[in-house]
Amino acid sequence: MPTFCGWATALFCFSITLAVAHPEILWTDCSEHVPPSDVFNATGVDLQHLPSTLKCGLLVVPMDYSKPLSESNNITLGLAMHRPAQPKGVIFFCPGGSDNAVVHAWNLALNITSPFIPDFSDLIDYDLMMMDIRGTYSSNPLNVSLDTVLPLFNPYPTSQDEFNTAKEIAAAAIQSWVDSSSPPGIVGHVGTREVVQDYNQIRQALGYEKIHFIGASYGSYRALQFAQTYPDSVGRFVLDAVVPHGVCPAQQAENEMAAANRVLLRADAYCQKNSSCPFSGAGKGSVPEAYREIIKTASNSSVDLVWAIQATITGLLQDQPDFPQIIDLIAALSMNISALDTLPQQALTAGSIVAYVLECGDSLLSLPMGGFELDTDTVQLACSAWPFDTAPLVPIRTEIPMLVVTADFDGSAPTEWTTLTMPDIPNGHLVVRHGDDHVSFNLPAQSSTAIAKRFLRTGILPGHSSNTFVTVYAPPVKRDPIADPYSVPTGFLGGDVDSA
Repeated sequence: MPTFCGWATALFCFSITLAVAHPEILWTDCSEHVPPSDVFNATGVDLQHLPSTLKCGLLVVPMDYSKPLSESNNITLGLAMHRPAQPKGVIFFCPGGSDNAVVHAWNLALNITSPFIPDFSDLIDYDLMMMDIRGTYSSNPLNVSLDTVLPLFNPYPTSQDEFNTAKEIAAAAIQSWVDSSSPPGIVGHVGTREVVQDYNQIRQALGYEKIHFIGASYGSYRALQFAQTYPDSVGRFVLDAVVPHGVCPAQQAENEMAAANRVLLRADAYCQKNSSCPFSGAGKGSVPEAYREIIKTASNSSVDLVWAIQATITGLLQDQPDFPQIIDLIAALSMNISALDTLPQQALTAGSIVAYVLECGDSLLSLPMGGFELDTDTVQLACSAWPFDTAPLVPIRTEIPMLVVTADFDGSAPTEWTTLTMPDIPNGHLVVRHGDDHVSFNLPAQSSTAIAKRFLRTGILPGHSSNTFVTVYAPPVKRDPIADPYSVPTGFLGGDVDSA
């Protein structure tokens, strides 16, 4: 009876019978599979007396699904679950990108809450499944080096020679990851086409005919591809902060720039309502005007300085922007353009590099120099030398009813991406949150989150409605223009992080 070893966080191996067609989860001791310290603080946690509803598991799956499971073709996935005694069903949660998923099961089990992290307390009568995406954390993490890719995080190529140099750097970086990651070949098998098959293996192992799904950010990309691949297994799907299929990089970059400009206007709107803001007395538009003057002044110094400022401000406008921090930085640069010590350190980690790797298999195989003239997303540059085959750049259409959620002022997943996706989900209902931040489900106090949870619990999609904070559209969706950045609330009610 052939067996093989699958490595996980605890670095131990176990045997499985290759002849068994039905995948099986090996349930493990959660105290031996604690999420890493960069995402979870275990200080004060009694690991010997964890809640009984917290379950941790490992599942061996093919590395390459086009080949049979074997000693040379396997990886081990890590997952954690909330498991009540009599679950009403199962909800899969994918937080997006290379984000750690397992930690959310721990947060729920230990009642760790925040106004800016997902709250599953209204869904605890369901099995809740969180899997670390293959290539990350407890799911056969890739071995990537920051040193090989750091040169890409510089001003974008402005000539063919610079582009060729960047592509050579990308090729060398990718090859180093291929050489250092195991099992051999894993880097070419971490795309969404593999991830959705991983999800299906877990579905089968748990014994569910259908799954419900919360796909946040890049998790929405994975959820929609799962729906296309396994339509008979689709229950209630929520796509939040949509990352679209079939939209070319130039269009994505144009939308990203528009989104960044909107968030900068939201910072200005915040400023006009707060007397402590250094630009509050200068009137409407003073914050973006100050930023434009900073870039104009920096352009007289060096391209590197312009890039450093743009990259920093753009980064701060994404995810959960802290408007006081952004405004204070702009004020400091307005006083002293050479004050580089005021710029926050780039939050570049191995995890963020892995996020690029995961997306490369879902991107265009190669792009000419012109493809980068508008592209502000480093992932396209990092993937320019990707040596493996990629998914086709085509939209995914489904007739399955779903709930789609977006925010007018999301700086990471431009709301235009949701608008572009809706025609391919003709039976989808759209929830537009009139506020800030990336991923509405991460904001437990928002009415959009309550709408999503109600759908997950009941299966009833919401009808058309509108108020200050959210507008709901029923199909056929004809969305109104994006809200005026100055016309909707700022502060906590708008989803804002506020360090002031």
